[in-house]
Amino acid sequence: MSIAAPPRKAPSTQAGESFYTGTLGTLWKLFGSYRSSFAAALGLRVLASLAAAVPVVALVWVIELVRTEALTGPAAGLAAGAVVAGVGAQYLFGYLSNRLAWTGTFHAVGAARERTLEHVQSLPVGEVRSAGVGEVSTVLTSDMDAVTDYAHSALPQAFSAVSLPAFVFAGLLLVDAPMAAAVAVSVVVAVPLYRWTSRHFGRHALERGDLLAAANGRIAEYVQGLPVVRSFDHTGERMGWFRQAVEDVREVNDRMATRLVPVTLVAMGVVQLGTPLTIAALSYWYFGGRLDAGTVLVFLVLVLRVYTPLLEVAGSVERSRLADAALRRIGRVRDMAVQETPERAHTAVGEPTVAFEGVSFSYSPGEPVLREVSLEVPARTMTAVVGPSGAGKSTLLSLVARFWDVDSGTVRVGGADVRDLTREQLFGAFTIVFQDPYLFQGTVRDNIAFGRPDADEAAVEEAARRARAHDFITALPQGYDTPVGEGGATLSGGERQRVSIARAIVKDAPIVLLDEATAALDPINERDVQGAFAELVRDRTVLVVAHRLNTIRSADQILVLDGGRVVERGGHDELLAARGRYADLWSQRERAARWRLGRRG
Repeated sequence: MSIAAPPRKAPSTQAGESFYTGTLGTLWKLFGSYRSSFAAALGLRVLASLAAAVPVVALVWVIELVRTEALTGPAAGLAAGAVVAGVGAQYLFGYLSNRLAWTGTFHAVGAARERTLEHVQSLPVGEVRSAGVGEVSTVLTSDMDAVTDYAHSALPQAFSAVSLPAFVFAGLLLVDAPMAAAVAVSVVVAVPLYRWTSRHFGRHALERGDLLAAANGRIAEYVQGLPVVRSFDHTGERMGWFRQAVEDVREVNDRMATRLVPVTLVAMGVVQLGTPLTIAALSYWYFGGRLDAGTVLVFLVLVLRVYTPLLEVAGSVERSRLADAALRRIGRVRDMAVQETPERAHTAVGEPTVAFEGVSFSYSPGEPVLREVSLEVPARTMTAVVGPSGAGKSTLLSLVARFWDVDSGTVRVGGADVRDLTREQLFGAFTIVFQDPYLFQGTVRDNIAFGRPDADEAAVEEAARRARAHDFITALPQGYDTPVGEGGATLSGGERQRVSIARAIVKDAPIVLLDEATAALDPINERDVQGAFAELVRDRTVLVVAHRLNTIRSADQILVLDGGRVVERGGHDELLAARGRYADLWSQRERAARWRLGRRG
């Protein structure tokens, strides 16, 4: 029973607040507890630039001493020492900056990947499926890699490239302000071109990231469906659906190269025009008598220290915009609203029952899958749900597991609204066996123990025996330590199903949600899987979606779902006698059982 209104876990961002707040703001947010070390790395990079200016200042000083015939031995020694000290400080600060930037970035991005994955795990399954496997995997891989490259390399280089010209320009202002303004003219002219290029690079980079995610999804789909692709000869020139995704990525890359790179080169050329402009201004004012030879020499020595580093900034626009697009895409995932879940248990879970109270649900607005469904699964009984394809049977199990939330009504587990239970309470109350079982890369033992990570070897083996899996597992090349491959690809369908049942047995939850899948199995595997199911459901509360009606004749209760509504309920014999929808389904099953493949004529 409910003790108090439980506080729900707040979404990752407040209502109306976007995770993306600009390139640097989002990067700062993403770095979390590693911000201080990263900020120190940038600060050290600025100090390295300042140290790089020391030899230039020493050189200008020596030139001035030579011009005025005031150079002495001690002065020359002091200048040489300043150069050595400046170079040494530059390398020291550069080393420390690189070290902090690299270690801070890789730790921060690793933690950001984990936080983003945890966020994805907290989303409704429907949201994740709508986003697509390509979208989520690209955010966690390629986009995070783009942020890594920008943070540990491009951004510190940009700080260095900007800070040195800033120091030099400040010095030039002190020497001669009008001449310093002449030096800045080309930079001022180039800034609008740079900003335009940067903005359009960002738009195309975001489009490129979205297309790359779609292509990655196609790649995963293609590899997973390779047997089907080959059997229908959709290889080579016929795999156009996959080639189109790759072609889309190539097209946006071409647009970035052919339309934006030339503008970037123009901006860089404008900056470089500052050198002849500076020479012209120096000549004009020198011959006019406003500037002396010493000032001219100072500007000639220092002017390249302004322009050359800035060219590096202009040349790095693509990397910065790719990082910005990646941060936008990461922000889109982080902005997806999580399911609100209590952080602490405020509601007790009673007897292992399942109940639906006036539940309606739709995957898409205006297209209801369930309509005002009410049902009850008493403790330690079996309730089977049958109905035509698309009736909403598997959706019932998904709502109990809170893979989605209902549009209206209430789903209860142990008498409590599933929305009022912590994740530990909810997922500890039931175990689920899917129609299409999925095994993770690892060994058979790893996949069975996935149901209870602290399960010892004896518990794993006992679960495998009860699931009728021990014999085939021990016959494998490495027994329980045999790798199963991605998705369990090295095992047959029946073997994968029995391993998944063993995983559920190890968990030992009081409620079993069962999406029965035996229709595609051969008779021997079907017998073994049915025996495994019998072990799994013993003395437990069971809600089973039945695909073969003969497997649920002994169910305590059978619910017939049609058009998203429960149209009949009762025992097998009772429903047959009623000659309603269940009787029709049973009759269709009988006719299907007598069907044989033959040849006419």
